[in-house]
Amino acid sequence: MRKIIVVLILLAALSACDIFQLRDSEEPLKDPLWNDFAASVTDAFKNIEYAYEDSRNAVKYTFLFMQDYRFYFAAQDLSDYGINPEWTQAQEQDMIFNLHQGYSDILVDWQTLDTPDEISSSEARLYRAYTLTGKPGTGETRILAKGNLELQYRRVNGYWYIFKWYDYRSGPEPTWGLLKHENL
Repeated sequence: MRKIIVVLILLAALSACDIFQLRDSEEPLKDPLWNDFAASVTDAFKNIEYAYEDSRNAVKYTFLFMQDYRFYFAAQDLSDYGINPEWTQAQEQDMIFNLHQGYSDILVDWQTLDTPDEISSSEARLYRAYTLTGKPGTGETRILAKGNLELQYRRVNGYWYIFKWYDYRSGPEPTWGLLKHENL
């Protein structure tokens, strides 16, 4: 009899907790933003931001670049940090995976410069100032990189790809190139 009373008390306690009630399912994650067919320079440019801000886009990152792509570090970074000046499409891909393992909540903020963009039917040059922020591990959000850049695009079969990326220092903060180098 005592066992029956204990079982009844346990059942009453468990039913009071609503653990047997049906719950609403969680909303599925939305697909990450990405322009699969970058038919405009704007779409191709926006994909850089999407790759850095959402780690699910890291696998697509390599498709932003032409096979003969080159990244050019700021001259001061080459001399101050002894960086190897050769940087390719494959290194970009390795870097983005490592970056997303070490940082979270990455945000890219673009600012226009006084230099106007140059866009023709088959090539384009975009000039921007940038600031990247993020959280290293469990730390506080901080500036990861800040500077200026020039992106050179080529249009191939109707789609835009980066073939040259120049990085420039604009102050004492680390540049995008240094961030890339540290995450290779």
